[in-house]
Amino acid sequence: MKDKVKTVETIINTTTDIETGEVIDTNVKRINVLINPDDFCLVYSGFWNVLLDYTMSKADVEMFAYLIHNYSDGTPFSITSYTKEEISLKSKKSVTSYNNSTRNLLINNLIYSVKGRVYKINPKYAFNGSSKNRHKAVIEMLSICKDC
Repeated sequence: MKDKVKTVETIINTTTDIETGEVIDTNVKRINVLINPDDFCLVYSGFWNVLLDYTMSKADVEMFAYLIHNYSDGTPFSITSYTKEEISLKSKKSVTSYNNSTRNLLINNLIYSVKGRVYKINPKYAFNGSSKNRHKAVIEMLSICKDC
């Protein structure tokens, strides 16, 4: 969706000559805000280092982008056939393109296992929420995944 700018306040200052009542200057100041329905998520510099240090396929990056979009708030997730189908619809690739992506994301510590095949995004790389909540999420992750 396109960004939209909305004027929320207009301030008009008029300077007039006291003796004649003549308008000398008019200054219009508009206060605008950006209206954008996109979710906000911070992607930290450590993620870019992972991209530089490890060989990640385009499919791995696409899957991670999908996961960030849907689960960056710390929600646990499973990577199922449905997840791969959702990504493949957007990327126009086959579902099998993503078969190794879960393993690669785990190897690169971009996601970590909470229990079995339930994962969370590593909050050191991407997080949607306050710094305080991210800090809590990193501490929680380190108690589960010592190597993350």
